[in-house]
Amino acid sequence: MRITVSRSGGLAGLRPPPIVLDTATLAGAAKKRVEQLVVECKFFDLPATPTGAGKSADQFLHHVTIAHDDGREHTVELHADAASGPLRDLLHLVRSGG
Repeated sequence: MRITVSRSGGLAGLRPPPIVLDTATLAGAAKKRVEQLVVECKFFDLPATPTGAGKSADQFLHHVTIAHDDGREHTVELHADAASGPLRDLLHLVRSGG
């Protein structure tokens, strides 16, 4: 599974390079935790642009794409404070490298 997270927005509107995490490079427990969070947040069932809190122009907007080993691929655009617990945890794990 390959997870790509890019971020835009904020006060300066900066766009740092995307972060890519390939679960094939993770050790067993870390890989299992990432895959578990993808299931728990029901990522592949989320709408491309979920509604929710955090739509201020100066907040960060995250673009999350997951390419699953089975061929499925899905992209979701969201503000981090609008993310559910498991999705927020997944974003944190990806940003920290797993």
